[in-house]
Amino acid sequence: MSPQLARAVMTAPVPRFSPESAKQAGLRLVRPVRSRARKAPFVVVVLTILSAGLVGLIIMSTILQTQSFEAQTLNRQAAELETQQQALAREVDRLQSPANVARRAIQLGMVPNTNPAFLRLSDGKVLGKPEPAAAGSSNIRSVTP
Repeated sequence: MSPQLARAVMTAPVPRFSPESAKQAGLRLVRPVRSRARKAPFVVVVLTILSAGLVGLIIMSTILQTQSFEAQTLNRQAAELETQQQALAREVDRLQSPANVARRAIQLGMVPNTNPAFLRLSDGKVLGKPEPAAAGSSNIRSVTP
């Protein structure tokens, strides 16, 4: 299209019809056509999504509550086991104490040495005069826990 023709088409007057001439021509005014989509499928989809979301929330809440109870039970068990471990550690410390070891050794018939000898590691010299311990020479008092 040439530029002159395009200008002529754009500046041309738009014909107007009067209502009487439109009626004579058999024309009538109609409302604009609206495309009405059905609302039912949209409502069904929205309700389905909402229902699935609510069911998901209920299931998730139930699972979280169950896990919370399990965590509480495990925390209680951990506290009980920690208390038991501390009691066992105290018992081990008591049994490993020098007084308890000496008492048990005497009960088993061992005799404490009243004249010990020591070795100096730097030159291998024996310090003190080693003598065998005699039965009944125990000067350690019986220690009871």
